[in-house]
Amino acid sequence: MGFAARVALGLLVTLGGSTLATLARQPAEAGLPAAPQGSNPQLGAIEGQVLFQGATIPKPTEIENGTDPEACGTRQTFGDLVISPQNRGIQNVIVSLADGTLPSVPRPAGEKLVVDNRKCQFTPHVAVLTTGSTVEATNSDPISHTTHLYYGALSRNLALATGDKASQFLARPGMIIVKCDIHGWMKAYVRVDSHPFHAVSDAAGRFRIPGIPAGSYTLEVWHESLGNQQLPVTVRGGRAEQIEIQYRK
Repeated sequence: MGFAARVALGLLVTLGGSTLATLARQPAEAGLPAAPQGSNPQLGAIEGQVLFQGATIPKPTEIENGTDPEACGTRQTFGDLVISPQNRGIQNVIVSLADGTLPSVPRPAGEKLVVDNRKCQFTPHVAVLTTGSTVEATNSDPISHTTHLYYGALSRNLALATGDKASQFLARPGMIIVKCDIHGWMKAYVRVDSHPFHAVSDAAGRFRIPGIPAGSYTLEVWHESLGNQQLPVTVRGGRAEQIEIQYRK
């Protein structure tokens, strides 16, 4: 497909010393992916990839460790920036519709997310849920951890020995920062939205948000160290809009 057959929307933002560049490509009608057979023709999807643009791929922050080295090793990482060396895809980016442009749809049933203490890291590192969901903290390591949830005004510290589990109901939107008070590098993020129109990018930087009513929206992009971005997007029923999001550092 030639350049003239595409509509390009660009956004350039400077935040915290990092330059963030976003490019959204929406193919012409003939080039849009067809809807799966049997899908609702009034609903569309947003799918695409989050990519890093820069001369050198940065690595996650690493530290020397002296706490429980027999279980955690002598070096650990914060996991704050994970980029694929194969395709420069950025993992752990939350992509969602912004609150001010949300369609009116029934709220989905809540889910259960298991946040495991495994190899002295929280797994998953980033997740997104809807209100009414539950976080279940578990500990698969042979040592004790805490799963300390900072959730707005709520601070709940779940002390977990090996094999223990504990749960927290998520009644309102917000970002939960998860920390271990014993092992300072351990950190995770669980965002709670009032809607289901969100996704987290995978190891290749890919994401997909299905079931969106046709309309014009603002797409919101979040990464823990690269910052936030917003860009406009139009969703057409029965189609998957292809979006490429770029970060620079």
